[in-house]
Amino acid sequence: MAALSDFSRFDSSRRWPRRVPSPLSIRRYRPADAERVRSLHVEALRDVGAFFADTDVDVDLLDVEASYLDSGGGVGTVADRTVAMGAFRPPGERIQHVLGDLPDDTAELKRMRVDPAHQRRGYGQQVLDELERRARESGYRTLVLDVTDRQPGAKRFYEDNDCSECGSVEVSAFAEPFVQRIYRKELE
Repeated sequence: MAALSDFSRFDSSRRWPRRVPSPLSIRRYRPADAERVRSLHVEALRDVGAFFADTDVDVDLLDVEASYLDSGGGVGTVADRTVAMGAFRPPGERIQHVLGDLPDDTAELKRMRVDPAHQRRGYGQQVLDELERRARESGYRTLVLDVTDRQPGAKRFYEDNDCSECGSVEVSAFAEPFVQRIYRKELE
């Protein structure tokens, strides 16, 4: 016979165990994370139809330490598996091209990804909150980021987090052109 505490996992209206997400632990990127970070990046973009395999735009992920570690790269893990990631750095050329000269206290949010099997559990919010905290501690006062039109969930997420669209650019360097939206958020 099951102990009374065993029944706390059951939702009586659905008659099956309720899924209780494991807590997300956020830590700095480690070199051992390299392969999983690259695969998480691809999985998350493929899930929304925004991955282009025939490009070299993801070269930053071949050397995460040089690209992000000093600026603020992190991973979120559940049961020792990386299920979320994100980073920030000084703004890249494309953002600066669209927005013009940006103040030195501006950081670009990059590579925010959550494993599709772990989405809608608040992990993206936890990673964003942590990256914002680290950015503020590093002296940044503004975040900028880009999202493609193929990522409506990401657009809603950032808009719900007080990011405002401040520019856009049509990207036609790939097999299928798309619009990249630029967002800005003032850190408090």
